[in-house]
Amino acid sequence: MKQSAMPPKGQLNLPLLDTPVTTVASSDEQKELTIALVELLIHAAHRELKIQADGGDNESPEAHA
Repeated sequence: MKQSAMPPKGQLNLPLLDTPVTTVASSDEQKELTIALVELLIHAAHRELKIQADGGDNESPEAHA
């Protein structure tokens, strides 16, 4: 098998729930939360790409505060 040129990154695996999911938020609130989560993930990915493009490591100063 061919290895990737990118070094492996840390990954957090969370267990799946075996219990039925209960809805806490209404449908409209769920849509807003989903959109907010997608925006958050997109901004985080853009920040990571910018840090990599600038040649810096991916440790933010906030992580050391």
